[in-house]
Amino acid sequence: MPVQTTVPLVRLAAAFVIALFLGVPAAAEIRLTDAAGRDVRLAIPAQRIATNESLLLLSLALIDPDPVSRLAGWAAPQRIDRGFYQSFRARFPSIDSIPVAGGVVGSKTSPEAILAVKPDVFVVSLWDQSWTQVAATLEAAGVPVVFLDGPANDGRGPAETTISSIELLGKVIGREAQAHAFSDFVRPRYALITDRTRNLRRPSVLIDAHAGEDCCSTPGRDNRMTEYLKLAGGESISVGVPGYDGRLSAEYVLEKDPEVYIATGGPHLAAQNGLVLGDDITADAASRSFAMLVSSDLRSSLTAVRSGRAHAVSHQLSISVLNVLAFECYARWIHPDLFTDIDPAATLAEINNRFLSVPLEGTFWLDLDVSRIAH
Repeated sequence: MPVQTTVPLVRLAAAFVIALFLGVPAAAEIRLTDAAGRDVRLAIPAQRIATNESLLLLSLALIDPDPVSRLAGWAAPQRIDRGFYQSFRARFPSIDSIPVAGGVVGSKTSPEAILAVKPDVFVVSLWDQSWTQVAATLEAAGVPVVFLDGPANDGRGPAETTISSIELLGKVIGREAQAHAFSDFVRPRYALITDRTRNLRRPSVLIDAHAGEDCCSTPGRDNRMTEYLKLAGGESISVGVPGYDGRLSAEYVLEKDPEVYIATGGPHLAAQNGLVLGDDITADAASRSFAMLVSSDLRSSLTAVRSGRAHAVSHQLSISVLNVLAFECYARWIHPDLFTDIDPAATLAEINNRFLSVPLEGTFWLDLDVSRIAH
């Protein structure tokens, strides 16, 4: 019986012969140590990625001109700012066809669902101990697993965490040069801030996360946003709250009366009369939503609000690979006299121009317009 060879295999064999003839080395095996401290090997750069974090799309968009084509499956695409999603859809309509595969945390993920989308690799962007068993199952089935986040990032600042993540991803997809270019861009921007804030007095700050009608949900002691705020020169009033996040009582917030108030928000909060920020959100719409937010409940009594030290930033930027923008905002807001030379808008413009395959256009941060506050 004659042996039948598929066309892709014929092409691969032909390419290998040509490479030998021309003296071009064959693609080398990719070896890396991920953020969980695991040694991972990939035979070739991954073309089909499954992931537990839909915001990996932004990371891919920084280093790949066609990021959507890389995604074989993802979890919770509704977590993406709808403005971001629509912008990507306008350029890459196939984004609607990416299947949902698994969940954000390992305990709610079926390895079979991930295997069903036939990925070359599974990328974990949000660390959770329950992923270890899922990883073992996937690797036993022949799918490598790479942790972009994990214990290796504990205690690292935003610079090294971000740089490690993007450079690991660059290795996974064979775009190391592009990943290093982004690392070289953000590294000095983080350092400029942390070098100046090391020995400063740290004003008290309230981070009002996902700011809606009721104040105040906030990052806890183990949340990197709390750590990053300190590196930017502030001290969260929730630093004593154990765990990843929590809720502060009105009495506690009023007693602490923070010197600086920072709310985080996104388009989804419009339904909760909350802070609306993000891609395709106008400055006027964002400003009106912020003014309405701080005009209600205890927020209007805070010294930070009454003295004009109230600010807002996109939550998605704060937790994504683009957190350098939020970090620059933190520094300017907490120490305005010290960081007059920092311009987050200029940083975003350069990121759009040099890196992102789909530029971000909208309102991602702003200062409170006190003239809009209801009295």
